Amino acid sequence: MTTLRVGTRGSDLAMWQTNWVSDLLREIHPGLEIEQVIITTHGDTATDAPFDAASWPAGGFVGAIEQALCEDRIDFAVHSYKDLTTQSPEELIVAAVPSRAMVCDVLLTREAIELEDVGEGFRVGTSSPRRSAQMRRHAKVEIVPIRGNVPTRVKKLDTGDYDGVMLAAAGLKRLGIEPEHIIELPVDRFVPAPAQGAVAVQTKRETEAETIIDAIDDKPSHRGVRAERSFLKAIEAGCHTPVGALAHLEGDEIEIHGQLFSDDGGRMVEAIMTGSDPLELGQILAGKLKSELGDG
Repeated sequence: MTTLRVGTRGSDLAMWQTNWVSDLLREIHPGLEIEQVIITTHGDTATDAPFDAASWPAGGFVGAIEQALCEDRIDFAVHSYKDLTTQSPEELIVAAVPSRAMVCDVLLTREAIELEDVGEGFRVGTSSPRRSAQMRRHAKVEIVPIRGNVPTRVKKLDTGDYDGVMLAAAGLKRLGIEPEHIIELPVDRFVPAPAQGAVAVQTKRETEAETIIDAIDDKPSHRGVRAERSFLKAIEAGCHTPVGALAHLEGDEIEIHGQLFSDDGGRMVEAIMTGSDPLELGQILAGKLKSELGDG
């Protein structure tokens, strides 16, 4: 009987994702034993630190877990893919991306309104530079920083400090949270973060765990995410850069929509490109947008 140790954060969403992945693995590999190892990351302890480049290290939600993988204290890890940096340790690999969830962002509001009603002075809770830039492009809203896990941010809407809170739809769906007032933001205008809605199952290369985990890989989801992550890496962006990317697959063809904002969020360039090689496609699109933003 094989036993694997899985590393995960202890948040509600992280535990849901880890339990989901573990169930998928057990369905395919009857008799597989999985032990959970809860690992505290920088993001779990620095709950009051502002989410900016000066205060937040790269890999704030994943660094401690990747270190545990490298040191063989766990056999695999489950992450929200968008939390991974583009420069993970060389010995690690994303062995599987299970079927991707909803990719869009949503705006939770205290009152029942339409997106067109969100206007000047509307207080939006988000600490994401991308979401901030996109919402400011929509209207002259006031951005109010917000921290905490998904349930915490949903509850903060009741404090009166925010008129709306921006979140990923996938997190709400996975946790079974059904807010009373919710606006699904169109992905053509609010392009999501690269790999949003995707779960990364990470392990060491050329191990038994890699072989076992490969069985739950959803090839189309993984291929689309590879294009988005290639775009992100070529932009040379961190988690504090306002950038969005979303890939759609039609057979062997990949269509990717990229959005890139200036650091202050005041300028935006975007483009849609198609191709068949996810890595090359992401790189070409990134080069195009970086050039256009620089020329502007």
